[in-house]
Amino acid sequence: MAYWRVLDLLKTTEAFFKEKGIPNPRLDAELLLGHLLKRNRLELYLVFDQPLDPTEVDAYRALVTKRAKRIPLQHILGTTEFMGLSFNVSPDALIPRPETERLVEIILAMSKDDGMRFIDIGTGTGCIAISIAHELKNSKILACDVSKAALALAKTNAENLGVADIVKFQHVDILNALPTLSGRVDFVVSNPPYIAISEKDDLQAEVVNHDPHEALFAAEDGLIFYKRFADIVPKLLKPGGHFAFEFGGKQQEKDVLNIFLAKNYTQLEIVQDYNGDPRIIKGKYLE
Repeated sequence: MAYWRVLDLLKTTEAFFKEKGIPNPRLDAELLLGHLLKRNRLELYLVFDQPLDPTEVDAYRALVTKRAKRIPLQHILGTTEFMGLSFNVSPDALIPRPETERLVEIILAMSKDDGMRFIDIGTGTGCIAISIAHELKNSKILACDVSKAALALAKTNAENLGVADIVKFQHVDILNALPTLSGRVDFVVSNPPYIAISEKDDLQAEVVNHDPHEALFAAEDGLIFYKRFADIVPKLLKPGGHFAFEFGGKQQEKDVLNIFLAKNYTQLEIVQDYNGDPRIIKGKYLE
């Protein structure tokens, strides 16, 4: 009986993924096999000549078949890394993106671990709120979402990552209601839905077919959440408090900035992500 070696299986899968149009064929092949064998990528390179038994090959083929159908790699693995932490993921919430790590870094750079209070609007997996809590152990964070399923996932992540005592969760439709607060906070943060419906056909299959649409799309122009935030931030922030919101890049930069300029916020700034694209608006509220 012929056995598949690790290297042979990776080469074959890489070629197959290329045919299927998978964006990172070799990386995905390695991550799937590493997941199955419980090895990281470096460890795979050290066992290239290791033969796999038929049950392992069959299990790997099942994973490869799912990925070939453009099911997100993160959903197959069940987890993704964000800010050095491992988050459970599912179709109930948007998969955390590397661009959003920049948002967290900005917040941390502007914050002190002295009992600051935060609101994370549209928390999804909880990646923003939990990452802040992991670094600022004395903070208090309220994480909100319109999706009860997303909140359940975020709660699990908070428990798994040891910050359930710092991050509290609340179900709220921010477009139609405000979070229940005991007092105004120091920082409001959000990575809201910002993709216009007209852009739906431009998205990868992994995104449009597997991320929840309520976490992706925002009316016709993608700006409804920023208009809402500009109106409600004074009701959420203490005088002198800060906000930071992710948005959809260069095509939205001027519109988003103008929304907040019209409300007389101060210290408004557009921050680029690590690809050099405008990605975050931050500012300060003075009563």
